[in-house]
Amino acid sequence: MECLVYKDASVVGFVLATLMATGIFLSYVPQHSRIMKRRTSEGLSPFFLLLGTVSAISAFANLLLYSNDGRICCRLGLSDFQCINSQIGMIQVGLQTLGYSLILVLCVYYTRDSLTENQREYAQLLKVYRFFLFYAFLNLFVVVYLIKRKQDTEIFVQFANLSGVFSSLVGGFQYLPQIYTTYKLKHPGSLSIKMMSIQTPGGFVWTASLFLQPNSKWSSWLPYFTAAMAQGILLIMCIYYKHTYNIDELEREQLARITEENLAYTSLETTDDGLLQ
Repeated sequence: MECLVYKDASVVGFVLATLMATGIFLSYVPQHSRIMKRRTSEGLSPFFLLLGTVSAISAFANLLLYSNDGRICCRLGLSDFQCINSQIGMIQVGLQTLGYSLILVLCVYYTRDSLTENQREYAQLLKVYRFFLFYAFLNLFVVVYLIKRKQDTEIFVQFANLSGVFSSLVGGFQYLPQIYTTYKLKHPGSLSIKMMSIQTPGGFVWTASLFLQPNSKWSSWLPYFTAAMAQGILLIMCIYYKHTYNIDELEREQLARITEENLAYTSLETTDDGLLQ
């Protein structure tokens, strides 16, 4: 086990990486807040959330596996500081996965029974949420199994690389449904421009941070580079629509239409129940 690579830990680098890890999670707060404030997922593509969570989980699985050497070295004599520093990349990706997954969780639980939530889209969100839970537990099971059986080095590396490549591919495509949804609506809806304004430049900085981590693997930083590129396109679209259209009026009209449909559906259900009685 080559542990020397973890012993040259830089305090400055660690502080910057820690600040970045904190910033990664905090960058999602505007998106979380927007969903809670609007109580609707209007403007967010369910397929965008599906692909995003799958990509995040796969990237986290990749880092969990590749950071395992660092955890082994922690037991072989690394100091507490060196040990934590060896895991900073995994911590960053873990916080990113948590932050993104919370978007889906909030969409499912915070928009439930909301008059401004499209019921057809909510049904799709529930399906996405169930698949997210299944995929998360499946990856957790495989990762724990491979770590316990580290002697299967070839399978270990293959699955780690496969997770990274899969995350990169899915991450590159995840923005296509959202780009289409935003293009169709001509407004961001519950998609937070503030979040994207923070994350797009931050994504490139984060990519560089992961690239410069000790024992860094290309499959670990590539997903975040592709995601930053795609998110940049979406951000430009949202800014363009904001300055070209009256997006506040468009969003009000869309929510009013959804509310009207939900009230009509509720009224129809009440009428049907009355007839059955």
